[in-house]
Amino acid sequence: MLKYLLLSLLTCLLLACGGKSEPVPRPMAYHRIDFPTTTSYTHFDNETCPFSFEYPAYGEISRDLEDSCWVDIYFPPYDCKWHLTYRNVNSTGKSRSVHFEEHRKLVYKHVQKARQIKDGPFQVRAGYGTVYEVYGNVGAPTYIFMSDSTDSDILMATFYFQTALKNDSLAPVIEYMKGQLNQMLQTFEWE
Repeated sequence: MLKYLLLSLLTCLLLACGGKSEPVPRPMAYHRIDFPTTTSYTHFDNETCPFSFEYPAYGEISRDLEDSCWVDIYFPPYDCKWHLTYRNVNSTGKSRSVHFEEHRKLVYKHVQKARQIKDGPFQVRAGYGTVYEVYGNVGAPTYIFMSDSTDSDILMATFYFQTALKNDSLAPVIEYMKGQLNQMLQTFEWE
C-alpha cells in the first residue's frame, strides 16, 4: 500500500513538472567595439583658427564656425565628439591663470559623479598644459588645457559620448580616444 502511494505521488509530481516553462529574459550582451588596425590621419587647418593638427580620418567636422574658433569633430563609429575651444589671452582681457581657473572649475563640476579626478602636467612641441582624467560615470572623461610658450594662445579640448552607455562599458573606447587625443597634441602646431 505504501509502495502504491509513493508511486502515485511520484507520478503526480512528474506530471506537474512536464508543463511549458516561462521564458526568462537574458541579460544584455556587450556592445561590439571594433578599432581600426591602422589609422590614417587628416590635417586640420582653417582660416579662423591659428593652429593645425592631425585627427583620425574617419572623424567628421561637425561644427566649424567662421566667426569663432570652436571646433567639433564627430567620430561616428564610437558616437564620440571632440570639442576644441581656442582663446587668445590678449583679446579676452583675461590672463592665462584666469582662463585656467575657469577650466579647472568646469572640470571639478563632475565631482558629484566622479570617483576620482587626476590632473597632471604635460609638455609637447607646441606648448604645455594640464590634462585632467575624470573617472566614473561622467559625461567627459578627459579635459585638456594647453597654452603656447608665450601664454598668449590657449586651447581647451575634451571629448564626450552621445550615448547612454555607462563608462565602464565605454572604457576601451575612452582609452582609444585618449590615445587619439594624444596623437592630436603631438602633431599640434600654432601658426
